[in-house]
Amino acid sequence: MKKRVLVIGLDGATWDILNPLMRDGKLPHLQKLLDKSAQGVLMSSIPPVTAAAWTCFSTGKNPGKHGLVDFIYFPNHGYRVTIANSTTRNAATLWNLLSERDMRVGVVSVPMTYPPEQVNGVMVTDMMTPNANVQYTYPPELKQELLQNVGPFVITPGEGENPSEPLTYLEQVRKDVSSSADYALYLLKQEPYDFFMYVFGITDILQHQFWYLLEADPKNLNERDRAIRDKVIAIFQQVDDGVGEMLQYADENTTIVLMSDHGFGPMKGFLHVNNFLLERGYLVLKSGAMSLLKRAMFRAGITPQNVHLTLKALKLDLRRKFNRGRAYGTLRRFFLSFDDVDWTRTRAFALGHIGQIYINLQGRQPNGIVAPGAEYEKLRDDIRADLLSLKLPSPNGRGAGGEDEPLIARVLNREEIYHGELLDNTPDMLLLPADFKYVAFGESEFASNKIVGPTLGHTGHHRLEGIGAIAGPNVQRGAQLENASLIDLAPTILYALGLPIPPDMDGRVLTEAFTPDFVNQTALQYATKDAVRTDFGDTYSDEEQEQVIQRLADLGYVS
Repeated sequence: MKKRVLVIGLDGATWDILNPLMRDGKLPHLQKLLDKSAQGVLMSSIPPVTAAAWTCFSTGKNPGKHGLVDFIYFPNHGYRVTIANSTTRNAATLWNLLSERDMRVGVVSVPMTYPPEQVNGVMVTDMMTPNANVQYTYPPELKQELLQNVGPFVITPGEGENPSEPLTYLEQVRKDVSSSADYALYLLKQEPYDFFMYVFGITDILQHQFWYLLEADPKNLNERDRAIRDKVIAIFQQVDDGVGEMLQYADENTTIVLMSDHGFGPMKGFLHVNNFLLERGYLVLKSGAMSLLKRAMFRAGITPQNVHLTLKALKLDLRRKFNRGRAYGTLRRFFLSFDDVDWTRTRAFALGHIGQIYINLQGRQPNGIVAPGAEYEKLRDDIRADLLSLKLPSPNGRGAGGEDEPLIARVLNREEIYHGELLDNTPDMLLLPADFKYVAFGESEFASNKIVGPTLGHTGHHRLEGIGAIAGPNVQRGAQLENASLIDLAPTILYALGLPIPPDMDGRVLTEAFTPDFVNQTALQYATKDAVRTDFGDTYSDEEQEQVIQRLADLGYVS
């Protein structure tokens, strides 16, 4: 009997939200699936960011091998920021490996798949797709087939609507979730794929916007907030219905994987790491007239974030009037930015969702000034000590005993968590905020003049603890996944299909998910060569990059 795999992704899903909804009987399809599954916490990547996490899943490798740490990065160790996509990935995915073995694959709405790759099957890309006019399917002719037989392509549910008008916004989201899932359901009807995967991205978006309502006791909410919460939960139920429809295409030989790329929890504010580096003298600004003027405005509080908050208070939204998308667009002319950094005197700078820190290293960065070896190591030690001394802002920062609480839980050197041929492309240091309540949102600009500042509407943010569950003919019902990680799923899926595992995958097979008989009869096999990617496709035009960064900004992924 031919073995098959169906992967259903719930972006950002956490047991903290799903379990109470299932107890209340609101997610019956997920409950039925989980009742017959092995399940547990699935640890995300560090940082727990969509771009890195889904790539860790699809390749079974750490960022030191596949090359993606965040949505944005510095190409060639320079100082100009650009956005990542599927061409940035330097490793083969599950769908690449299965296509090489002539197995039929379907990949729909999986993050970091734009531009589409040639596969033995079908692909519909993700939120990194610039617009609906570009080629977002493989094969190319699939685009017209879907438009004719299903409807318009939904890149991001709710796009174009303002979340600050939640009832209108959520109504559009409801329609878009159905339209997006319909693409996957249409393709599932066409043939029995060996591997099929679809990701519900809306679960992440809703938790960013409405976490404060999801975690609240409805009895403590006013009438309007209860109405909003009911609509949010109704969309979770809509996702549950979509899961139920997809499960109808799983036969008795199908292994089903339910997963999220990371978890979720409350968010209290932004952590602006470049402001910390500026204050401590690790980052230095230029002394030219324009940079001095911008610095004076910055000190006076004339910053992009404060302007945004002022416009929001006035019920104005002029964000789309600005060219936010290009790395060196309109905002850089008026506000302090990396254009104003004196790279000949700067020793460290930050970029990314948890404030990943890069050392301005001699021989690597164009104007690197920190010598490799002892000077480099001492600088990392000094920055770590200073970061760990940061405290939460009062009055929120008082512990049970009245003491100040730290902002940063841990500061890691990259070699503590990454390894591989692309290690030197990863950040030199990664900080883990205390409980991830104060996070840096992918900033390359000096969005605020504070080290800790308010959010721009988000009340929830990513956590390391995601969800994982496996069900199917050879799965041990009720088994617990032990110390499971995103990178474990790729080798586990190959094992379930009876295929050899590339020797350079970092993950392990989650054998505890399977029955003892299956494990005893199914030996682990390893391929004789590493998984190498050769097809890199095309990258973005300037206009397309602008459109994608605008979407990421609207979603809160870049500032």
